[in-house]
Amino acid sequence: MKSQLVLVTGGAKSGKSVFAEQSLSDVAYVCYIATGVMTQPDPEMQLRIQTHQKRRAEKNWATEERYQDVDAFITANHYDSYLLDDATMLITNLFYDGATQLAADRHLSLDDAIEQMTSDDIDRLSQQIFDAWDHIVDALRATHQSMVVVTNETGLGIVPATKQTRILRDIYGQVNQRLAQAADHVYFVISGLSQQLK
Repeated sequence: MKSQLVLVTGGAKSGKSVFAEQSLSDVAYVCYIATGVMTQPDPEMQLRIQTHQKRRAEKNWATEERYQDVDAFITANHYDSYLLDDATMLITNLFYDGATQLAADRHLSLDDAIEQMTSDDIDRLSQQIFDAWDHIVDALRATHQSMVVVTNETGLGIVPATKQTRILRDIYGQVNQRLAQAADHVYFVISGLSQQLK
């Protein structure tokens, strides 16, 4: 069986998650990798998670809530396809893991650690995130499995006002480019309508 990577990108509330789910409607054995793992109370985020959980429950899909070691999970399991929703949240969580460690190492608050990040710090943390994605793609190829990845297209708005959001915006964009390059197919979704780019 040939491995296949599909990237679905679009803006917030564009319909990209629904499109990605519908693209797997005929696939029997799907694992939904939910990267929106809550680490602290957030009512708005909890509502989003519940909406996605309700849609998944109707499909009887397996669910794995994680953003770390996704490659190891893929290697240890075998499904007809994975649906990872979403790449942006996985990146965000890995970024804050790295930033939290940096803050602890330097005895700083998280906000201060991010504000004081040097270009070398940003490069190192970015590379760790890039490596995580490379490992995911490598695991799919090695195990001949397929995945649909949902991601946010973040480069269409204004330049973010804070250093923190600019760093994240840049990493999101670079990961999206790397995934699009590796993907067999890429779709852009806007207002619930999809266009195939690759």
